[in-house]
Amino acid sequence: MGLWLLLAGWQAVRAARSLQAGGDDLRAVRARASLDALLDPSTGDRLDDAGARFAEADAAAGSPLLAPVRLLPVVGRHVRAMGELADAGVQGSAAATASLADLRELADRPRAAGPGRIDALLDLSAIAARAERSLGRIDAGSPDALVGPLGDAVAEVEDQRQAAATAARRLGATADGLAQLLAGPDPYLLLGANNAEMRAGSGMFLSAAELGFDDGRMALGEVHPTAELIAPEGAVPVEGDLGANWGWLEPGRDLRQLGVTVDFPQSAAVAVRTWAAVGGSPEVAGVISIDVDGLRNLLRAVGPVEVDGVRYTADSVRGELLRQQYARFDQRDERDERRDQLGDVASAVFERVEAGDWEMGELATQMADAVAGRHLLVWSSDPDLEATWADLGADGHLDERSLAVSLLNRGANKLDSWIETGVDVTTADGPGGRRAIRVELTLRNTASGDVGPRYVVGPNLEGLEAGDHRGLAVVNLPAGTDDLEVEGGRLFLQGGDGPTVVVAAEVDVPAGETTTVVVRGRLPSGLDALVLEPSARIPRTRWVVDGRSIDRDRRRTVTLGR
Repeated sequence: MGLWLLLAGWQAVRAARSLQAGGDDLRAVRARASLDALLDPSTGDRLDDAGARFAEADAAAGSPLLAPVRLLPVVGRHVRAMGELADAGVQGSAAATASLADLRELADRPRAAGPGRIDALLDLSAIAARAERSLGRIDAGSPDALVGPLGDAVAEVEDQRQAAATAARRLGATADGLAQLLAGPDPYLLLGANNAEMRAGSGMFLSAAELGFDDGRMALGEVHPTAELIAPEGAVPVEGDLGANWGWLEPGRDLRQLGVTVDFPQSAAVAVRTWAAVGGSPEVAGVISIDVDGLRNLLRAVGPVEVDGVRYTADSVRGELLRQQYARFDQRDERDERRDQLGDVASAVFERVEAGDWEMGELATQMADAVAGRHLLVWSSDPDLEATWADLGADGHLDERSLAVSLLNRGANKLDSWIETGVDVTTADGPGGRRAIRVELTLRNTASGDVGPRYVVGPNLEGLEAGDHRGLAVVNLPAGTDDLEVEGGRLFLQGGDGPTVVVAAEVDVPAGETTTVVVRGRLPSGLDALVLEPSARIPRTRWVVDGRSIDRDRRRTVTLGR
């Protein structure tokens, strides 16, 4: 009996250790779950290791030595649960390995232009659908009545299964959406947003062009400075929250005055009508916005481009488009020929994308990273396709739980790359389940009066000195937030903005100084999480929420009270 107990205990420990090791391998794979990382050979090796570990655990949990133990009411339930968990791990590893093999085969195909791209996207959608079905058949059991680490492990596996199934569904929807977009025939409006002069959640739209799609091929039309695209007065009425909050800017006349709301679908819908009013195609089916860091992401995938004798790389594009291009304007002293180069660089980059000189995994990874930081936004006037972009977070929409903090440039300069921004959010329990929220926006102006030409640093408005920044600090808070108070700036706006409430204050940040704006309010009852919206600023906004530093300025959900 003593020998049997020793051997049975050894088998149980072996099963538990193998389960832990297999779980560690899968977590490591998921931590690097970009398409580019998945195609790395080391990922396949890690999946093989995970499968082997789970197979060991399955064999150990199913050992005849443990057969009597499995009949016991409490201990037996835990041994059976280990077997179910190990079997789920084997199935999950096998599904991941099969999907990875399909992805590698697809990535290794010659990158055919035109219809071949659509076929590849549809094949990718089919791979994702098979993965989702395989994941749906996995059952790790229930964590109910399980105690300790085993119950936690079963719950974690189910969470991971659901997350992987959701990722597979979104991958399939993305592939289908891109296939539909590339098929055409309706073009999209491409807006170049320069982060040197910021709006809310994007740079100012300083260039515009039509991006055509025809059976898998792309062609970018003539790039126009938006300063030349002014619609007749009254031609594009703007209603809703955008009109109520920002109608005084006439956003329907001037594309540069859009982007004043973080809720990109509001701006995009008006941009389509404005484009038609200034002579663009009335058949534009959507809007794509790309900024300096969006181009930076794409340059990492497609390689350098040259525009007007200037070489743009992933390392140099920030400096060139945020600062150096304006220094060249000043050196030429040809004000009539000043033309923001972002649109021309975007044209060159899209030509490289069309040429197909890139790796599928790298391009997909860089595009996903650009979307996550709001550096690449996509909106469609087709409700079904727009639902796809919304599900992916690619359309820049606001959520009822959104918290967004923006600094809109109102100084008629290009100083935003010298403005360092930090947001410190603190919440505290309150009566009726309504948490108090305090949002502190710290603005540090690192510019000086001699950092560049007047076109860049000013002064271009009365009351400012060279290097001074004037802006609107805009804070979007979850729906139902009230008791709003603002300190550190002149209250400028308070109202609704899509599914959120919004408050704005005018603020000056003199060169070399730091200014702080504080917004206080009371969140709606029962709200236990915030959706942080990225600012798209360069340099990035640094977030702290209830004492926790957020490592990247991208959309994420943060649970409160932890």
